[in-house]
Amino acid sequence: MAAPDVVSLLPDLLALAAPGFLSPNPLQADFALGGYFFAGLTSGQAAGPSAAAGPTDDHADQAVYGDVARAAYGVTGAGIRVGILSDSFNLLGGAAAEEASGDLPPNVTVLEEGPAGSHDEGRAMAELIHRIAPGAQILFHTATAGQADFAAGIKALVAAGCNVIVDDVAYLNEPFFQDSGTVQQAVAQAVAAGVSYFTAAGNQGGNFVQQTMALLRLVLPGLPPGAAVQDFGPAAAPQPWLDVTIPSGGEGIFDLQWNEPFGASADSLGMALYGADGTLLASATGDQTGSHPDQILRYVNSGSATGFRLVVYANGGAAPPGLFKIIAYGNAGIADALAGIGSGSVIGHALVPGANTVGAMAWSAAPRFGGTNTPESFSSVGQGTLLLAPNGTPLTEPQSASKVDFLAPDGSLTGVLAPFFGTSAAAANAAGVAALVLQADPSLTPAQMTQVLEQTATPALGAAAAVGAGLLDASAAVAQALALHAAA
Repeated sequence: MAAPDVVSLLPDLLALAAPGFLSPNPLQADFALGGYFFAGLTSGQAAGPSAAAGPTDDHADQAVYGDVARAAYGVTGAGIRVGILSDSFNLLGGAAAEEASGDLPPNVTVLEEGPAGSHDEGRAMAELIHRIAPGAQILFHTATAGQADFAAGIKALVAAGCNVIVDDVAYLNEPFFQDSGTVQQAVAQAVAAGVSYFTAAGNQGGNFVQQTMALLRLVLPGLPPGAAVQDFGPAAAPQPWLDVTIPSGGEGIFDLQWNEPFGASADSLGMALYGADGTLLASATGDQTGSHPDQILRYVNSGSATGFRLVVYANGGAAPPGLFKIIAYGNAGIADALAGIGSGSVIGHALVPGANTVGAMAWSAAPRFGGTNTPESFSSVGQGTLLLAPNGTPLTEPQSASKVDFLAPDGSLTGVLAPFFGTSAAAANAAGVAALVLQADPSLTPAQMTQVLEQTATPALGAAAAVGAGLLDASAAVAQALALHAAA
């Protein structure tokens, strides 16, 4: 695709030198995002570690009618093993106190503890699961020691006999458009082995942009002369930047991927972040030709201005790719009319067929509490589109991943996070419901589990890509599982 020469665009940028700096690309290696790290930041809700074990609540349990299921059908998750993959379990201490208070079972098995600096979100997830399925056995393995260790953790939990596995971690260099990679393969293998797998959809909401390439030739500070820059505007009003925001003191992370095979990209795209006055602030410039089609830019805003311009440009290969997607993480926002247009903000192993991708609804929004029956605004959306086969071959037709699958509540108080917002909490609550359902009918396959949960969910208000089948209903799901078991 040829890029037209443009001589009169962005005069405020063209006239300025580049007093900023070219930052390295420190996040190109494995970089994990657990729901804890971004739930509060993205949603604007308070979510953080409590100083000590404090009051907890069962609002999420009630929102999915877990209490009704236990009372009506006598299910507790007994005989079911639930594996958790998150950052850490008891690095901060406090597990003993939560066991004594009954917020945790006394027999949690930790296969591998998380790395230093973790926040024990795995323990908060365990509390939620235990509240819904108090008879289930809980196991934990960290997921934030790299993708290879994450995949090894999935396999270890399967080997330990887990019937249900749930995670709340995503790596930015997991594919947007391809079902491949170490973690994806491990998830698929777990499902094939009969494990019902649940994963957090993410907390990025509509904070993404997907576009086909449409290039302009420009001279911009810090970029090669005559760089081929993406035109984010209409033909009548070219705009070679995307308007983004980062609050003062906040950190913005922009993850850019394009439709080329992982490990064998034929081309490369770069990013540059400018202030509104044209000052170059940061860039991601690594030539990814022959490697992953992934570029990550990170910037900490130490100033008072909050509006920025993000430029995407071709920086390697014989020709630019056909399309790309940018997802904003951390405190970053996309303040552009293009935000939310495309195949969604669900990525990586959350796109794996057979995995249950869980979005979030605040417990207070649940119908049982007379709420709005709508998802959290930050809950990531699908539907997710696969353009490449696992081996990197382009698919004949784009394949929809049909995500999100359903919603579960967030916002309950735990002894670790008070309150615990985000799809991390939602995924844990969904895993608790699954434990009750699987006790009701231990013969359910992963596909049957998904079907039961979807068929008995309460429809929610919102786009299908955001709400899926709706809010889980443990009582209705257990009733259906018992009926299936009786008919078998």
